Amino acid sequence: MIDTKVRPLLEAEFKKMAAFLVKAKCTPDMISIFAFFLGIIAAVFTGMDYRIFALLFLWLSGLFDVLDGTVARLTGKSSAEGALLDLILDRMVEVGMIFGYYFWMPEHAFMYLLFLAGVIFNFSTFLAAGSLYKNLGEKSMHYDPGILERTETFILFTLVLFLPQAAFHLFLFFNLLMFLTGILRFYGIYRFGDKTGNE
Repeated sequence: MIDTKVRPLLEAEFKKMAAFLVKAKCTPDMISIFAFFLGIIAAVFTGMDYRIFALLFLWLSGLFDVLDGTVARLTGKSSAEGALLDLILDRMVEVGMIFGYYFWMPEHAFMYLLFLAGVIFNFSTFLAAGSLYKNLGEKSMHYDPGILERTETFILFTLVLFLPQAAFHLFLFFNLLMFLTGILRFYGIYRFGDKTGNE
């Protein structure tokens, strides 16, 4: 939700940063992979309980994750393959962070498993929506917004880093919203399929 509402307000700044990366001859895929490695470093720092470093690398990863798409659009290199690479690497960063939390606070393992189940559910419905709905936006595939998007996930990770005593309840609340997001998207897909099937 935050990505959809706030990103347009910051797009001019993102384009300035993306223009610098274009001059440096960075391709969108290179930036996606760099964002992935930054996220994995954040996960390692999380597992070691180096929270300031984890926070720094996590949000740097998030920034470059935004910039890869911006660079793709500026250079006319947007593609479904690049979008898919970006989506998969994003999920791998989230998995990495969950491993980091597990090594740091293994007592919340069940919440971490629920989180991963929610990610699989949400990602599946997101890809299904992307393949079914006509793409009317600037992205390489239809982007179906939900209650929770990537920024909300980063906010969760940040809150857990600095409020570890509330980790169980933070993950519980987030997981409930994540499953709700997936259910609502699945219902929309089901209604879309039912409608097209009756035409």
